[in-house]
Amino acid sequence: MRPDDSMRLTPSSPRQPADGATLSSAYPDPPRSGYGGNGSGFSAFGTAPTADGRRTALIYNGRLGEVYRIFLVNLLLTLVTLGIYRFWGKTRLRRYLWSHTSLSGDHFEYTGTGLELFLGFIVVMVFIVLAQIGMYALAIAAPQESPLLPIVQSSLGLIILYITFVGRYAAQRYRLTRTLWRGISGNMTGSAWAWGLKGLLFSFLAMLTIGLAWPWAQMRLIDDRINRSYFGDAKASGQTSSKPLYVAYLIGIVSAVILSVMAFSIIIGSLTLLAFNMSGDGSIKISPSSTTETSPEMIWLIFVGVIAFLLTFWAISIVAFSFYQAAMIREIGAKLRLAGMHFSVPMTAGALMGRTFGNIFIILVTLGLGLPIAIQRTMKFIVAHVEVIGDIDGTEIKRSPLRRPGVGEGLLEAFDPGIL
Repeated sequence: MRPDDSMRLTPSSPRQPADGATLSSAYPDPPRSGYGGNGSGFSAFGTAPTADGRRTALIYNGRLGEVYRIFLVNLLLTLVTLGIYRFWGKTRLRRYLWSHTSLSGDHFEYTGTGLELFLGFIVVMVFIVLAQIGMYALAIAAPQESPLLPIVQSSLGLIILYITFVGRYAAQRYRLTRTLWRGISGNMTGSAWAWGLKGLLFSFLAMLTIGLAWPWAQMRLIDDRINRSYFGDAKASGQTSSKPLYVAYLIGIVSAVILSVMAFSIIIGSLTLLAFNMSGDGSIKISPSSTTETSPEMIWLIFVGVIAFLLTFWAISIVAFSFYQAAMIREIGAKLRLAGMHFSVPMTAGALMGRTFGNIFIILVTLGLGLPIAIQRTMKFIVAHVEVIGDIDGTEIKRSPLRRPGVGEGLLEAFDPGIL
C-alpha cells in the first residue's frame, strides 16, 4: 500500500512478526470482559454503546510469568554486557507489552530496535561530554575573580534541564513512529529543540511566580505536543485549560509545606534526643572527649536525619500532588480529539497513590526483583483508566507521509528512563 492510500480502520488480518508466527497465533485475542470477566484479558470498561457513541476499552492480557522471564534474561545480559544490553532488553519488553495490549480486537505492535535506542543514547553522551569539556575549559581560562565563573558552574544544570525537555518531545515522537495498530503508526511535526527551549523559558516563568504559573505552563507545553501529534494522517487536537487544576495545585503546595515542616520538626526533635549525651551535672556533651568537636555518632545521626527528611518529603509530595496529577490527566483526556474520536480518563487521586506507593513498596521490599510486578500493575492501571469514545471501525485514516526519526529516545533515556 502506498503512503497516500487510505485505510479504513476495520479489523485487520494478523500481521507477520519477525519470527514468522502471526500475532493472532502467538497472542490470542483476549476476551472483552470487565473486572468480573472469566477470561484472562484485563479491561475496566468493556464495550458498550452510549449516547456519546461507542465506547471501546483497551485490553491487556500479558502474563506475569512471561514478563518475569523477559526481565530475568534482560537482567543477566545487562550485567554481562556492563549495561549495554539494557537498550535491547527494553525493546524486547516493549514488544511483549505492546503485542499483549489490544483495542477493538487488534493488538498493538512495537517496531523500535535496541540499536536505535543505543545510538540515541551515545549521541546524547557525546553532547554532554563535549559540553562539560567546554565549561571546564572556560572555567580554567577565566580569571579567578571573573563573574563568568558562577555562570559557567551553573550552566551544566541548565543544559541538563533543557535537553530533558528536548528528550520528552523526541521520545514521544519516537514511540509514536514505532507503535503500530492495524498497520498504521503515529508521528509528530515540529522541533524538539524549539519545544525544549519553550519548556526552559516556561520553567523560568514558573520560578519567577513562585510556582504559581506552573499549571498554566505545563498545560501549554502539553497542548503543543498534542497538537503536533498524528496517527496516520489524522491530526490530534486539544485545547486544555489550567483553571480546573489550580485548586488541587494550591492545596498540594500548602499541604506539602505544612506536612514537611511538621515532619522536619518531628525528625529533628527525635534525633536531638538521641544525639546529645547528658553529663552528671545536666550539661550537653556533643563528643565524649570535647565540647567543640562533633562525634562520629552525631555525624551519622545527621546523615540519617537528612535521608529520613528527604524520603518523608518525597512521600508527602506524592500524596499532596496526586490530586493535581489526577485532575491534569482527566483534563487532557477530556480535551483530546483524534479522527472524530474522543477519550475519557476517569482518574482519581486515590488510584494514583495506590499505584505509586504500591509499586515503590514492591520494588524496595524485593530489592528491585519485583519490577515485573510493578510493570504488570502499571499496564493494568493504564487500561483500567482509558476508554475511547467514537466509531473506531468506521474511521478512514491514511498512512502518514512524515519522516520517521532514525535514532531512539537517547535524551530521555539518559535522564528520565522511566519504568517502561
